[in-house]
Amino acid sequence: MRAETSSTESPAEPDDPSALMREWHQAALREFVSNEHLDVRRCILPVLPLWRSAYPPELHDLVDAAVSIARSHPDGYIRHRVELQVRG
Repeated sequence: MRAETSSTESPAEPDDPSALMREWHQAALREFVSNEHLDVRRCILPVLPLWRSAYPPELHDLVDAAVSIARSHPDGYIRHRVELQVRG
């Protein structure tokens, strides 16, 4: 059963793939920045959009932080991967 809304914009459906992907990217961005575990960062980075336009304005600083973390990371794979993603 669904509640009817009078809004001209309907809320995203719980199974809307684009909404789910946006939520996942936002959660992954936060996790990449906050979790220093090498394997976590290696797994998240290849599927993480690293451009500001992929996120709401309140997360733009986190995008910058993620790029900075990746570029200065001691792991060569992470440093290499971030350069591929910010160019692409």
